Amino acid sequence: MRSRLSPFLTLLALVAFTAGCTAAGGSTSSSPEVGAAQLAIAQGNFDSAVTSLDAALAANPQDVDALVLLADVRRQQAEAAADPALKLEALQAALDAVRRAQEVAPEDEEVRNAALNLWATSVNAGNDLIRDPDADNVVAAELFEIGTMASPDSVQGYYGMGLARLRGADAANAVDPLRRAAELSPNDPGPAIYYGRALLFSDQAADAVTVLEAASAQFPDDEDIETTLLNAYARSGQTDRAIERYEQSIQALPTDPVVRYNYGALLLQAERFDDAIEQLERATELDGTNVDAFYNLGAAYQNKAAALNEQANTTEDDAESARLTGERDENLEAALPYLQRAREISAGTDNEADACSALFRVYTQLGRISEAEVVSECAGISMN
Repeated sequence: MRSRLSPFLTLLALVAFTAGCTAAGGSTSSSPEVGAAQLAIAQGNFDSAVTSLDAALAANPQDVDALVLLADVRRQQAEAAADPALKLEALQAALDAVRRAQEVAPEDEEVRNAALNLWATSVNAGNDLIRDPDADNVVAAELFEIGTMASPDSVQGYYGMGLARLRGADAANAVDPLRRAAELSPNDPGPAIYYGRALLFSDQAADAVTVLEAASAQFPDDEDIETTLLNAYARSGQTDRAIERYEQSIQALPTDPVVRYNYGALLLQAERFDDAIEQLERATELDGTNVDAFYNLGAAYQNKAAALNEQANTTEDDAESARLTGERDENLEAALPYLQRAREISAGTDNEADACSALFRVYTQLGRISEAEVVSECAGISMN
């Protein structure tokens, strides 16, 4: 049996912030290098400005105006960079300048503005990157992480960092930022859902149940929370609770293919084959592209056939044995079109071999050797 959690969105709404004026534009610093940097910025020569500001800070590491201006120049370099790696490098340099300025003058308004502008630029850069399905999720997460450092009490940085790590299959390291996002935004179901999913994907199903039950109580009409909670019940071994809740969910969402599929998969796991077949058949009707639904539907018929075969072998009533054997073969035949469809959908992927292996077993059990030979190569089975 395969398990497939409901899909989840990885996109955040682009936060809309306007960048502030160039920091320290009215600098009172006596350093001539700061004045040279301001002139270079006006001319669009950021590299020259950085050189001048580095010189100013070498002479006076506590020059707040130089630090604020350096943070802003690095931030503008990041905005101009097309390469995400270069963008990240510039923002990391900006963060270093902001932190140094905060150590020197934590209450300075320009220092606060520099941190706010850095946060906005980092979060926007992360949002832009996470929208690209081929983007580097590690870089996206690091961009959002800079946002959390620039503004530790803002949800966007933690939320984006967690989503980027989830998308990059790093669920274990997505847990903490998503937990923090949920704490910072208790009235938004989104962070709670993904916090629960991060726990689920990192094999902390029992903790996921706790988080998602609380979220479900707070947001009783949220379908994503309900679906994720149902999966958490199943993964934590709370099968009876999951089945009871799925029955309620089917009443509320009768045409949701994911709910039907997940319920059917759970029933298959519980060896309630007829009930599993009913749900999985409905799932394939609602979504004709879900390879797992077709595969598991074939597996439900196949497993039911195995149970019938075991009964046939243990009964001493010849007539009953013959009846059970006939019913076994009917279920094996019924499995074939669904396994064939699973193979068609998964052609060219790793899942195709699984479908071929299942088909090979069914054909062999039915004595259809020539058809078993046809799928043997795809299944990776030698018949020599």
